[in-house]
Amino acid sequence: MRTPTFLVSTLLSLATLTLQQSDGCQKSIPGDIELGKSKNLTITSKSGHTPRKYRIHVPKSYDKAVPVPLILSFHGRGKDMKFQEKLSQFSNASYGFEGIAVYPEGVSSEGTKQWQGDPDSPPSINDVTFTVELLDEILSTYCIDPTQIYAAGKSNGGGFTGLLACDPTATKRIAAFAPVSGAFYLDADTSELPPCKPTSTRSIIPILEFHGLKDDTILYEGGLNTRKNANSTNIPKWVDAWATRNGFDANANITTSLCSKAKRVTRYSWDDTVVHYKVSNLYHDWPSTFPNGDTQLTTCEEAEATRVILDWFKKWKL
Repeated sequence: MRTPTFLVSTLLSLATLTLQQSDGCQKSIPGDIELGKSKNLTITSKSGHTPRKYRIHVPKSYDKAVPVPLILSFHGRGKDMKFQEKLSQFSNASYGFEGIAVYPEGVSSEGTKQWQGDPDSPPSINDVTFTVELLDEILSTYCIDPTQIYAAGKSNGGGFTGLLACDPTATKRIAAFAPVSGAFYLDADTSELPPCKPTSTRSIIPILEFHGLKDDTILYEGGLNTRKNANSTNIPKWVDAWATRNGFDANANITTSLCSKAKRVTRYSWDDTVVHYKVSNLYHDWPSTFPNGDTQLTTCEEAEATRVILDWFKKWKL
């Protein structure tokens, strides 16, 4: 007997809905969480260090029955989760993001918090493991749409975001990646970037990157960083490699000038799958329309990192 078309459609819709809900749906939020306010928490970790810290912001609009997006935002070397929240502004309701924002914290080495990928990060710490564990924790506690999980980061946190984009496990969980002023370090022995092996179950890995031409910490053209202890890659080369990895001709991008009065920003795009913002007057900063913890310089809304990242994340689901 043939199953009626309307029943098939209903069953498919229910299956899709089930897939797009985490185990945390229908659960009451933990008693120490207040909607609209951020909270510092810890989890037990197998990453080589425990406990691990993170800061979470659950918006006032949160409904335990409605799956929402999740953004992980990684701080730069020497900074912390609270600084990254203020810098990236994903908890700021005025930007319209109604998902959950999480700000993980790196492990301190000789008094400096940092992420895997930094040349001085302890080799015993596996921050990819920590990130996956953190995702499991958040999805089991809150109502998350597992197809709408995203990662962003600044400097060393941006470089780590790039490592996540190259990891076969992380790319099964995270839909899109947005490093800002990313520190993409070359291996000291090979002078090459670490191997990049995203999961084979995906045809594309969306990448959005911001970088300043005046960045004197992580140079746009690559070379020794400020500490003179490691070389970082040439940013256009890094972006082109992602275009190629995603199946595009690296030379076939669409180039647009932004911030019309001075045309200080050039946007390079490969079908919006790989996007790069080259900001001519930007140092080692997070581009913003108002002074932030990085800089007093401001940019136009067209090139404001937080606004652009949030709009771009909406395009992507697993």
